Amino acid sequence: MQTIRRLLAALAIVAMVIGGVSVAVALIFGDHSKPTAPTAAPRTALPPPPPSVPTAKEFTINVVVTEQNCQPDGGCAYKYTIEPKYIGFHPLPVTAFTVKYEVRGGNQPQPGEFTVEGNQARIFKDVVLEGPPGAQLQAVVLQVVG
Repeated sequence: MQTIRRLLAALAIVAMVIGGVSVAVALIFGDHSKPTAPTAAPRTALPPPPPSVPTAKEFTINVVVTEQNCQPDGGCAYKYTIEPKYIGFHPLPVTAFTVKYEVRGGNQPQPGEFTVEGNQARIFKDVVLEGPPGAQLQAVVLQVVG
């Protein structure tokens, strides 16, 4: 009976050694490379959008006060120049177009406009606007015509 136990114990030990060796061999010599991902077709850049007349939302206008003359009675005359900026994403058209805006913050809103041709804007400088002391002048783009 003891002989059978010893034989079974020896067989179990041999089986464990063979199993451990085979696992070690599989880990050492096995192919551990990751499966290759399917190659995607190279991306092509989209062509830029065609030039088009921008919308009013694609312009911002900064108002720069160049001079201020205030009277003792409380009224002031402001000289200002605008600094338009195009913030759109498509190219501007080569044909001229006009941007209409309004300067607010004075006694009355003052309409204005400038023309854009190519990448150049033709603007008026040192425009006079009457308003209260300490007025904060702001320009709002109303419309683009072209």
